[in-house]
Amino acid sequence: ADVRKVMAEEGAKAHIITKIDEIIWLYNFRADDIPCFPAALSYALITPESASLYIDESRVDAGTKKQLADAGVELKPYDRIYEDADVLEGPVMIDPSFVNSRIAGSLPTQPLEMPDPIVMMKAVKNEAELAATREAHLKDGVAVTEFMYWLKNLPADAGETEVSAADYLRDRRKEQEGYFEDSFATISAYKENAAMMHYHPGAVDVSLKQEGMLLVDSGGQYMDGTTDITRTFVLGPITDEEKKWFTKALRGHIRLEKAKFLHGCRGLNLDILARGPMWEEEIDYQCGTGHGVGHVSNVHEAPNGFRWKIVPERNDSCVLEPGMITSDEPGVYEEGKFGIRHENEILVKAAGKNRYGQFLEFEPLTFVPFDRDGIDAALMTEDEIQWLDDYHRDVYDKIAPRLKDESIKAWLKDVTRPLRG
Repeated sequence: ADVRKVMAEEGAKAHIITKIDEIIWLYNFRADDIPCFPAALSYALITPESASLYIDESRVDAGTKKQLADAGVELKPYDRIYEDADVLEGPVMIDPSFVNSRIAGSLPTQPLEMPDPIVMMKAVKNEAELAATREAHLKDGVAVTEFMYWLKNLPADAGETEVSAADYLRDRRKEQEGYFEDSFATISAYKENAAMMHYHPGAVDVSLKQEGMLLVDSGGQYMDGTTDITRTFVLGPITDEEKKWFTKALRGHIRLEKAKFLHGCRGLNLDILARGPMWEEEIDYQCGTGHGVGHVSNVHEAPNGFRWKIVPERNDSCVLEPGMITSDEPGVYEEGKFGIRHENEILVKAAGKNRYGQFLEFEPLTFVPFDRDGIDAALMTEDEIQWLDDYHRDVYDKIAPRLKDESIKAWLKDVTRPLRG
């Protein structure tokens, strides 16, 4: 109904959708065609009177067929989209950034080219999605907390590696109800490997030692929601330089997460909060600060994000709206030496409203401790320390009751104590 309303406003007689994360959102189904991305290879067509899903029907189970039929969605063969496009009464709404040339060339009239309205619709999560995704993050918090405990207590002769650490984390996620796959290939990067922002272990499986830092960027797909978290773990002695930048990056993370801002702001307006502690030292992490996250969907989702300049092909600079979920992940990357990143998912929510307008703020969705062993409290402001202490209290209150191992629960109590406690 919402899409048809936009079609009517724009004078469109039909709308062809070719982006698969938009299709699974529109018809509310999921699939396993692509690793880490629960979408189906498909097309969709909406008119004022009909809705069609173009897909290999043999792989759609009976229950899904009935639900789609009850919702007025007709299943059609995948390649039939080209025949149907050839006879559509125009104008036909298409998103030129994602439609293929054969579909566009099949239309009998000049298409109505515009960004797909579904992009904004699915970016603003409804209350059912938000309740579910909060639960997904608590499950994920248990898994990553158990992983952190294991990692911080490895004996010197454990023989673990970047790959075996990633495998152990995946096994902890598998124990959580509703988990069905990772949301992307885990980045498990030790010491200088972490300076490569999109490093993946495997070609050379690096052994972990009781020194330096391990950066782990990972996430899970649950029936409740999609998670994405990065923590940088201190495995043993680190240099003063590493501790300085660990703390500086954490300060940037905290400054963004505790922001309060007027409606109308974009990620462009807020990015300097995260980047500021690094820019003060005349360094930069040369990537975005955060990206939108889908709901049981693409872990990287338009149109919300944080970066200091517009990158048109990213489409991540929209006005921030309540219900949008974005990652907050500043870092420091020194080639040949180390890499540090701290990432939570955060939710835009309404704050106060007065004569100046509607204020907004962020609610953290991710609950896992930040490694105290990397923090130099002397480099932090009092309000940053207070935020971290409050966050760690929430981590314990939310995660401890879900832990089955009393030793992990006692350890969690210790690592979430006040920073100066």
